[in-house]
Amino acid sequence: MLYSQTSIHSEHAARYLQSLCRHFSRKVPAKWDERSGEVNFIMGDCLFERSAQKSELVLTCSAVDNEKLSTVRSILEQHITMLSRREEVTIIWVDQTRTKV
Repeated sequence: MLYSQTSIHSEHAARYLQSLCRHFSRKVPAKWDERSGEVNFIMGDCLFERSAQKSELVLTCSAVDNEKLSTVRSILEQHITMLSRREEVTIIWVDQTRTKV
């Protein structure tokens, strides 16, 4: 499994979490609360976690190969850009290494 992560720094992090999960739930399985969420796309998954300071939203995507991971990231980037019309949000993905414990 491959993982990639980005952080969105915004006073609207809570709104992004709710809006993204609600929007995606219309087409794919999704669950969320005030602090976190999970969306299960056909090609991979994305976990959303809001920081304790509430001004940061961490997105962690996973997929079985680079092409699918890239697709998940692209979908998220498009939707985040659409939601953040009134502020500039920088999205920089960092590949993560995870091992089974």
